[in-house]
Amino acid sequence: MRDIDALFESLVNIDRNSLIAILSSEAEDAERLARSIRPRSASQRRRQFEATERAARLARILSFVRDGHIPPDMTEDDIRICRSLEQMLQERD
Repeated sequence: MRDIDALFESLVNIDRNSLIAILSSEAEDAERLARSIRPRSASQRRRQFEATERAARLARILSFVRDGHIPPDMTEDDIRICRSLEQMLQERD
C-alpha cells in the first residue's frame, strides 16, 4: 500500500470523479488487507491496526471529496490534505 501523503502528491492532474475512484479503490484495498490479516502475533496485530486505520482515514477523506463536509473525527493533517485537494480540484474546474 502506498503512503497516503505520497498518494495525494501523485494526484496532481486529476479530476474529481477519478479521484473518487482512486480513493474508493485504495480504501477497499486497505479494508481487504485488514480483514485478511490474522492477528496471531504482535506484528500481525500492528499490521491489521494500521490497515484498519488507513481504511478509516481514506474513508473520511473520500467523504470530504464526495460531500464537501469535514467529518468530526478528521485529524488536522487530513483536513490540510482535504483543503489542498479541494483547491486543486477547483483550479481544474
